[in-house]
Amino acid sequence: MATYYRNRLTHLLPFILSLLLLSLSVSQVQAAPKAELWPYWQPAATAERSPIPDFSPWENFLSKYVRSYADGLNRVDYASVTPADKAQLKALLKQLSTTDPRGWGPATQKTFWINTYNLAVVLLVLDHYPLDSIRDIRLSFSSLFNGGPWEDKTLSVAGQELSLNDIEHRILRPIWPDRRLHFALNCASVGCPNLATEIYRVETLDQQLNAAEQDFLQNNRAVFWQPRSNTLQLSSIFDWYQVDFASNENQLLDYLQQQGAVSPEILSTPDLKISYDYNWNLNTDS
Repeated sequence: MATYYRNRLTHLLPFILSLLLLSLSVSQVQAAPKAELWPYWQPAATAERSPIPDFSPWENFLSKYVRSYADGLNRVDYASVTPADKAQLKALLKQLSTTDPRGWGPATQKTFWINTYNLAVVLLVLDHYPLDSIRDIRLSFSSLFNGGPWEDKTLSVAGQELSLNDIEHRILRPIWPDRRLHFALNCASVGCPNLATEIYRVETLDQQLNAAEQDFLQNNRAVFWQPRSNTLQLSSIFDWYQVDFASNENQLLDYLQQQGAVSPEILSTPDLKISYDYNWNLNTDS
């Protein structure tokens, strides 16, 4: 009898471990990383001025495979991506390994990192497609506890290995505190702000960031009013990164009202409830 139960436990251990890891990864995602500067990436006038890479393969990809739908979501036709188009993206990402952006102007660097982040995310998905969610990608032991590949070193710039979290939380957010970054960076998920249908450009960066902000705020993925329960459902982005939008939840609601995302009438609703939600399903159109 003891042998029987021991054998049963042995068979159940992988299942129990999977449930434990899933629980840990979900809880980890709820606590977003803080903005902590990686000093190496500070803009430096003394740095060697590398040629600015040509992001036209990325722009061609966006125009060819990203489609806007009536529900306000841009979906990516991952299933139709040709080997040649994927190879071009791979070549571009490889080129970045010898690119040092620190000697460029601040706006050029900021634009570079936004485009690089989105490119790296799409390539991650393409390398593991088909899948239901980017969180299904597990590249290392650490990714089991991070709800996805965010901390895995998946690309290289200026000879430095980088993760997606490095770009977002150790370069972009601390060097350029700008709430609009959260609307420009795409995590290949339905709940995320849209993957733009064109690359970000230095000369139009501010206009593009403003447009990305408004595009998301006017969609029910960002703000959804449920009158039957007096509940204002907000994107979890506003919970995870509240510090980038406001000092507290009341100020966050003020920001959303100022941006036209929620009306004063809703905010004055008696017993108003606030909830947060996020859809991690892959932003695919197939």
